[in-house]
Amino acid sequence: MEVFTAASTAISCLLLICNLVGNVLVITVIQRNKNLCNANTLLLSNLAISDLEFAIQVFINIILLSYNTAQNSVSHFMLHALVSIYTLVALAVERFFAILKPFVHLARVNKSLLCKVILVIWIIAGVLSSPGYILQTTVVENTTGKNITVNATRFDSGWIATLGTIYALILLVFGLTLPSALIICCYSRIIYHVWFNADANRATNVALLKSRCKLTKLFILVTIIFIITWTPTFARDIVTQYFVDSKNAWKFELTALMFGLAGSTANPVLYSFRCPRFRQEVIKLLTCRSCRRRRRPHVSVFFEVNRSRARAAVESVSVSLRS
Repeated sequence: MEVFTAASTAISCLLLICNLVGNVLVITVIQRNKNLCNANTLLLSNLAISDLEFAIQVFINIILLSYNTAQNSVSHFMLHALVSIYTLVALAVERFFAILKPFVHLARVNKSLLCKVILVIWIIAGVLSSPGYILQTTVVENTTGKNITVNATRFDSGWIATLGTIYALILLVFGLTLPSALIICCYSRIIYHVWFNADANRATNVALLKSRCKLTKLFILVTIIFIITWTPTFARDIVTQYFVDSKNAWKFELTALMFGLAGSTANPVLYSFRCPRFRQEVIKLLTCRSCRRRRRPHVSVFFEVNRSRARAAVESVSVSLRS
């Protein structure tokens, strides 16, 4: 038990550090470079902010759950989990229109529309996560001696358990099942369009074929990581209640939380750092090249002024010698 607790703490610390570094770099690079600000990067910024807050809340829950302390309310990190998931769905839909319907994408998808979409995402996530502040289990007692006290209302424990199960099923449907179906539908349509439309059948360029393979692998990888990392987070309440005994329930909860933390840590790599232009901006930011480039024009102007003065002095001397 102590080995599992120490290992889970070490892994969660490493994931938290990677999450903080990756998402902070995403937010900083997008904010510092106005040429990167577009409809797509608005969603990436929102994803980075929600992943950052989700990682901090989940890490707190992992530490409290590992060391026999009171657990935080699930709704604190469920809000940010739902925001991250719905932002990933919005990114899939945005890619769908950008590739399959480019004229509609250029005409209608702009910053104003994406700001409204982000606002709707936060509202829906807040509505879905708000019942969690009320429906909390009173005391979960494991045979291993772990007692986890959480916030509870003064209702009958049977009703609380029943409503908690219904709420967990609602989160499973609207937080995982429907978003997964939308992501799979969008990315599968894109892959089918890239490989089997009329223009794709006529194309024989090797570079184009490589780009298709790369795009297909990326979309498949994104979908698989999304399903694997988020399924334990939304299924943990049902699994611990019906399928896992009390001795191993807290271990499954820790594992589920770490899977969710790993998924939020992978998002900056999958959606931002894979872009070569974004990697270049990160390198510039870390090596302070942007600061040096801002100073060079002033130095060059200084030397140009000195050169013009030197030329004027030489011309004046030559004129005086001729006279």
